[in-house]
Amino acid sequence: MGTIALALHVTAAAILVGPQILMFLAVVPATWLIEDDERLKRGVTRVVAARFGMLATISIVVLIVTGLYQYYTIVPVNVRESPEEYVFGPLFSLKMIMFVVTMILIGIHMRYYGKRIAGLSDRVIAIQDDPFSASTEEANEVRTELERARQKSFGFSVFILGASLVTMWLGVALGHESFAWAQLNP
Repeated sequence: MGTIALALHVTAAAILVGPQILMFLAVVPATWLIEDDERLKRGVTRVVAARFGMLATISIVVLIVTGLYQYYTIVPVNVRESPEEYVFGPLFSLKMIMFVVTMILIGIHMRYYGKRIAGLSDRVIAIQDDPFSASTEEANEVRTELERARQKSFGFSVFILGASLVTMWLGVALGHESFAWAQLNP
């Protein structure tokens, strides 16, 4: 059962981090090619983000469940009872901090950047639907503001991806028993 839990844990981590890399390196840059149709760009982004959100949510639940299972069944009792005496203790603490930081960064990205971009995108779509609703200068300002928000969102994604990768690498280190379960001061 431990091997199955580990396989599920690694799969969930891959499902969480893999799409982040794909979004960062392929999907978002691909949407840059949609220049004159904000409704299409918004629709594509919405579908991809919704699917990513579904995958991320499932992955996070699986990570938590399998992580707890592994902690209580695979990690030796002596390491669990005195984690500060083993490399495992600080490594596990750092991994959990990075996991929480990653979740917070994802939440900030969704709440701040997602809402901001959606609102600006709605304004651009409204202007496209009724070009007389705003002056050319106002329309250009909204488009420029939307582009800046998207660039900032893309830049912020670097931090999310970095935190996710560090969390995953710490998990790999925890899985290396001869390293993680070594005593700090033998």
